[in-house]
Amino acid sequence: MKHKIKIAANSSEIQCLYSQNWEYFDYGNCKRHLQILFPYKPEMRDNEKYPLILFIPGSAWHKQEMYNDIPQYALLARRGFVVAAMEYRESDIAVFPAQIEDVYNALNFIPGIADNFHIDISKIFLMGNSSGGHIAMMSVLFNAHGLCNALPKIAGVICESGSTDLLICAKEELPPWMKIRPSAVLLGVDKIEGHEELAEKASCSMYISENIELPPILLMHSEFDPIVSVANSRILYEKLVASHHNVVYYELTENDAHGGATYYDDSILDIVQEFCKKCVSH
Repeated sequence: MKHKIKIAANSSEIQCLYSQNWEYFDYGNCKRHLQILFPYKPEMRDNEKYPLILFIPGSAWHKQEMYNDIPQYALLARRGFVVAAMEYRESDIAVFPAQIEDVYNALNFIPGIADNFHIDISKIFLMGNSSGGHIAMMSVLFNAHGLCNALPKIAGVICESGSTDLLICAKEELPPWMKIRPSAVLLGVDKIEGHEELAEKASCSMYISENIELPPILLMHSEFDPIVSVANSRILYEKLVASHHNVVYYELTENDAHGGATYYDDSILDIVQEFCKKCVSH
């Protein structure tokens, strides 16, 4: 049976293109890459620019799976963001704070390809989930204290299910197949016990005070997250508020998601989009 169908063309609708495996740094023993998704319209002008989200994936600080979430990142790109998903050195080959150096190197690489992907380098956001949220937050905190190479201006930070307090993480029950805590591997030790001072120096709360300048921060966490306790975000939020920083916290009540599709629901993406819009409208 033959059918005819007419589809109305919409040249203003944002689509998404994907460019894979851009090497942003060669450390000699390993090369690190970006997966880049960017908005595309058939009638796109050369001078059309979009904000950048440098996305730092969660992986318990171990080697990241860089391709599974490409369809999720595309949802952000179709909302008008260039998304550069960043591969960072896993804790098995480089202990903390090497991952903050990776953030610096990735951001230092971006201006050289900005025109390729219509990136507005004046509008850069750091976004991460789980261990990626930890790295995003620690990057802006280290930057605020002058403890790393100076980052470009960061318009905002989105931290989802962030493992931002290693001492809290150390109290969580390990799955039976895991012999060493990921946070211990991150610090280059075999256990957190006896190394509490080292864990504290790799946790966010220690660096938060009134006399530092931080970009606006968006925190999100599921109430019953089984992997990273919601206490991480609750305590971080309270500390940021007490120190008079610009922070918004959304707790997903009666929810046990740790990242995944829940955090790409339209309601969550609406919050992220509105947060970013407010950050660059001042």
